[in-house]
Amino acid sequence: MKKCFLYLLMVGGLGACIQSEPLNAEADITACKILNAKGLPETNIKGNIIINNAQVLAQANPKIDLTNLALQVTLTEGASISPDPSKVMDYSQTRKFTVTSQDGNWHKEYSVIIDTFDLPFQYDFEHYELNETGKYQVFFEETQGTALFKQYIWASGNSGFALTGVGRNPQEYPTVSIENGIDGSRAIKLETKSTGQFGETVKMPIAAGNLFLGSFDVNNAVQKPLKATLFGLPFGKKPLKFKGYYKYVPGTQSFKANTVTISRQEDEGDIYAVLYEAAGLDGKVLDGNNVLTSKNIVALARVEVEKTDRYIEFETSFQYGERKEISWPQFIYRDPSDDGTGKYLRFSEEKMKNYEYNLAVVF
Repeated sequence: MKKCFLYLLMVGGLGACIQSEPLNAEADITACKILNAKGLPETNIKGNIIINNAQVLAQANPKIDLTNLALQVTLTEGASISPDPSKVMDYSQTRKFTVTSQDGNWHKEYSVIIDTFDLPFQYDFEHYELNETGKYQVFFEETQGTALFKQYIWASGNSGFALTGVGRNPQEYPTVSIENGIDGSRAIKLETKSTGQFGETVKMPIAAGNLFLGSFDVNNAVQKPLKATLFGLPFGKKPLKFKGYYKYVPGTQSFKANTVTISRQEDEGDIYAVLYEAAGLDGKVLDGNNVLTSKNIVALARVEVEKTDRYIEFETSFQYGERKEISWPQFIYRDPSDDGTGKYLRFSEEKMKNYEYNLAVVF
């Protein structure tokens, strides 16, 4: 079946007396390490561990012993977790943990998934579910191994948009699943949305629809939005071509940017895939600041998105070695010292086999 992409692009007051500090109401896992049965860091984990709002996801080499692992977790101040993750457990299936806030009023259930499958080569966008609050859609792939396994490899800025309070239901968010794809399949709709009064206050009046392999750090969504998009997951193959389907129609609504209306200017769509070396990078991933310009890039495949109200097929090769001329969108930052003529990093078969490369696919 043909699949497709649809791309549209405290201030506190002084009281009369000093009060004790209130107990923390946060219930989050902020960091996680995977240990073997001896309490040492597990060496078969590939790349960085992704922590989303209610999930911890790690990729591992198939030779890992999933039946004898433990976790070393960092929680928000004063929070507790049950059961005790430092105990050796069987992680051949998804395990659930409950984090309770310091004040005891809030708790959150986390799923810990250690996945021994590689990233799939084909993405059909047929599967989604609502997040734990029911506000927006979360997208995943399904892999058939010894059991049907959900791979939560896709991320979007939906969790950041939730902070605005604008979306009244999941269909009003920037990134949503829709039915009218090709040949009866589903597609993903990406649409620029106004962030309302919240956006005007923080001088971020619009939110782009986006979907990408990786994770979204909602803690940076307002202060450092480009750092919030963490692109890429470990990949143990050499990609050659990038292909799929999309349609793109520019938006017609006028938004205000820092109280200045931008007239006669269209939004721009972008579709690309990047293979890069994770070593030496902050958090071992590229983000919105450097995903197209980093010196760690090994290969790039980028689609010149056209305006079209019908689905069209795209196919482009991964560019290794010499970089070709790129028509950069206005929103991409370019290092003034980079004249665009340098080479990408040399591809290494050994690094590929050791999962030292990440693959980012971004819409």
